[in-house]
Amino acid sequence: MHDRLTQLLAPVAELLNVASVEAMALRLLGAALVLLAAFWISRTVQHYLLGRLKGHGDVDEQTIRSYQKVVRAVVWIVAGGIALHTLGIDLRHVFTASGLFAVALAFAMKNLAENLVSGMLLSLGGDIKRGDVLRMKDGEIVRVKKRGSRNTIVRTKEEADCIIPNADLVQNAISNYTHGDSLFRLETRVGVAYESDLGRVRKTLEAVCEGLDWRSAQKSPLIQLLDFGDSSVIYRVLLWIEDPWVSGRLRSELNEAIWWALKDAGIVIAYPQLDVHIAQDGIS
Repeated sequence: MHDRLTQLLAPVAELLNVASVEAMALRLLGAALVLLAAFWISRTVQHYLLGRLKGHGDVDEQTIRSYQKVVRAVVWIVAGGIALHTLGIDLRHVFTASGLFAVALAFAMKNLAENLVSGMLLSLGGDIKRGDVLRMKDGEIVRVKKRGSRNTIVRTKEEADCIIPNADLVQNAISNYTHGDSLFRLETRVGVAYESDLGRVRKTLEAVCEGLDWRSAQKSPLIQLLDFGDSSVIYRVLLWIEDPWVSGRLRSELNEAIWWALKDAGIVIAYPQLDVHIAQDGIS
C-alpha cells in the first residue's frame, strides 16, 4: 500500500521539486520581462512616429493611427514568439504545420506591406509632401493632393485625381520640382530671319522678359543664340518662375509676348523656305 501511494505521488513530488519550481519561475520571469520590454518598445516607437509625423502637415490622424497599429502588431507578434520560446514551448511544429499558409499569406500581403513601409518612409523623410509638383516616370506633371498610409492621391493637369501606390513613388525615379525650392525654368525658342539685326533681336527679347511681372526675381533671364538653322537664326529664351504647376499657361503668355514684341520691332520670325531655281537651255 505504501509503495503504491509513493508511485501515485511521484509525479506531484517531481512537479514540486525545488529545481523545477525555480526553473519555471525563471522562465515566467523571462517571459514577463520580454512582454514588458515589448510594451515599452511599442509605446516608444509609437510616440516617436507621432512626434515625427505630426511635424508634417500633410499626414492626417488616420494615417498616423494606421502606422501605429502596424508597429504595435509587429512588436507584439515578435515578442509573443520570444516569450513562448522563453517558456520552453517549441514553436517549430506550429511553424512547420502552418508553413504553406504563411507563404501564401506573405505573397498576398506583399504589396500591402510594401506600400505601408513606403508610405512610412515618405512621411518620415519628407521627400514628397502635400502640394508638391512631381514629374512621373511617364513624363506627366501632377500635384500631390493627399498622402495616405498605402496610396497617394495626385491631381493631373486635366483636373483628374489619380491614386498612386506609395511603393511606386519610392521605387521609381520621380522628379520633385518643389523639393528644395519651387523655382522652375521656363524655356522657349524662336527663329528670326538671317537678315535681322541680332543686337536688336537680343534687346527685344530681353525687354520682353523684363516686362513679365510673373517671372521670378531670384534669377535673371537668359537669352542665348542657340543655333544657325536652315532658314533662321534660333534663339533660346530662359527665365524662371516660382510655381511649376502653371508653367504651361505662362509659356503660352511668353510666346505671345515674344511674337508681338518682334512684330512691333519689325523683326521677321522666320519659317521654313525652299527656293526652287529652274534652269532652261537656250534655244539657238
